[in-house]
Amino acid sequence: MACLSAAFATDLRITVKDQNGQPVESAVVWVTPSARHPKPVGREIVQRNRQFTPEVTIVPLNSTVTFPNRDTVQHHVYSFSPAKTFDFPLYIGESPGAIKLDKPGVVTLGCNIHDWMAAYIMVLDTDLYAKTDARGFAMISGLPTGAASIQTWHPRLRGSPVRSSVNLGGPATSTEVKLRLRPAFRRTPPDTEGGVYP
Repeated sequence: MACLSAAFATDLRITVKDQNGQPVESAVVWVTPSARHPKPVGREIVQRNRQFTPEVTIVPLNSTVTFPNRDTVQHHVYSFSPAKTFDFPLYIGESPGAIKLDKPGVVTLGCNIHDWMAAYIMVLDTDLYAKTDARGFAMISGLPTGAASIQTWHPRLRGSPVRSSVNLGGPATSTEVKLRLRPAFRRTPPDTEGGVYP
């Protein structure tokens, strides 16, 4: 891919909808291939109110993530994902360590104590990515003009990331992606329904 310059850079505006035409929040959208090598970053996924926040995090390859526990109860954070396997036994407070994400793919997080807790990290070998907002909208800036391949993923997606193509030109290009999603699964802590959970 040719080097980018201001004269040949453009923006891609993406709208993601489900099979019913409803906007999809927290979908991950990225452009490939990219000649730019992404710079690793440090991110936090906080445990608060017995939930992971944010539910979906995007990081470039070789980034690090920590998992501070801001609750007054212990959590046990783990992942069995092929992209990264780890296990942080029971703790409160600061993260026992930082996890380096050195393989592209989806890392699914869980808590061994509170089984409704789940979150997802998408590790990408590109810095050309974005996450959709509540309107299903995302924008990726600084793209070279010409043909581009888009991939879109969401935790409730049926199957592999959805691939689509777009021809980028002018100051901005708009495109719409449709995803076939599984029904939402409502993860409700038992104590909000009258029970008591540690």
